[in-house]
Amino acid sequence: MELQFLYEKELKGALNTVKRKKEQYRRIMQHLYYNGDVSIADLVKSVNISQPLVASLVDDLLAYGAILDKGIGKSIGGRRPNLYCVNPSYQYVIGVEINLYVFTIAIFDLSNKIIYRKEYRECKLTNTEDYVQGLVRKVKLGLSELSISKDKILALGLSMPGLVDSNNGINHTHLSFPKEGLSTYLGDKLGLLIRIENDARTMALGEIAFGKAKDKKNVLCLNLSNGIGLGMILNGELHTGKNGFSGEFGHILIDPEGQLCTCGKIGCLETLASGKVLIDRIKKGIQEGQQSILANILKEGKRINLNNIVEAVNSGDQFAIDQLSKVAEYLGKGLVTLIHLLNPETIIIGGKLAGTGKYIIDPINTAINKYAMEKISSETDLVSSDLQDDAALMGTMENVMKQVLNID
Repeated sequence: MELQFLYEKELKGALNTVKRKKEQYRRIMQHLYYNGDVSIADLVKSVNISQPLVASLVDDLLAYGAILDKGIGKSIGGRRPNLYCVNPSYQYVIGVEINLYVFTIAIFDLSNKIIYRKEYRECKLTNTEDYVQGLVRKVKLGLSELSISKDKILALGLSMPGLVDSNNGINHTHLSFPKEGLSTYLGDKLGLLIRIENDARTMALGEIAFGKAKDKKNVLCLNLSNGIGLGMILNGELHTGKNGFSGEFGHILIDPEGQLCTCGKIGCLETLASGKVLIDRIKKGIQEGQQSILANILKEGKRINLNNIVEAVNSGDQFAIDQLSKVAEYLGKGLVTLIHLLNPETIIIGGKLAGTGKYIIDPINTAINKYAMEKISSETDLVSSDLQDDAALMGTMENVMKQVLNID
């Protein structure tokens, strides 16, 4: 099935005629989606179509209900123009972000507004049909609560960890059991088109569209949650590599005599600097008598998670801050290699640990200043994501929209 707007399903005629019409409509929808309220004159300048034809295409899209007439805008000299925008409720996009223990479901309208959001905790990611069935039920619950029919859904964008082949809809690490591939399997269960992507690259898509990577050419987006992911924007484009497996920053070798990693190799960065390692170290320290406000969580028989740690760090918990600083130093050492290789203009820290702000940025910067060539590192800005933990979720929206607005 092709990802397309509802009105595109109604186009009839010779194949070449339909293709040309579809491309013209998409040029207009693309400009309206990314630029907001615009006039016919603005559209003519941007889409390279004559004024009479643009006016006719706009009339068609108004009739379909895909766009709205916003009324008269301000004059910039001469007659005040009518302004047009995408109809937010014409269709919707479902975004699903899967982490190792949590998944979040959101429903976006076409103005990128989240109109439904629900987070499900203590949902361990397992390579089973039961996990997928639970996900399917919760997606259907969201649509039911908003009374949105499936035909109004453009697609479902799915962000998840692992080695993801987005072109073929396969995750080789998690939910790898369907022989037909995860996208096809999940799509059949829901009756929807599915676009899957690795979580770090989805985060990068979110930063390109809505965050601090917007209008930048060379940016590294670091996803710091239970694991470590990397989304790379090189020369203004998301870099995926040959099979979509680029960005496995967490699995670069740091300590040849180190611990066994979940990938089967020894001494990966993730064995020293991941959110999971941070949790384990804090838990062990508390059990050995270290003072921390997080000790109360263990006393209550609950599991310490990254949200707890972020809250503790921001509350000034010294033990949590010290352990985070140790993780950050290893991250800084790893980033030095990337800075020397890629010379990025910006490195964006996202994921759960981005919520600690200066407590993770400062020690990473210290390590970079210590180990990197000054002339190269001084040209790189290290910043926390404004989207923080929502970058990947927002990226699921962009992953769908960049496909449906693609102009062949």
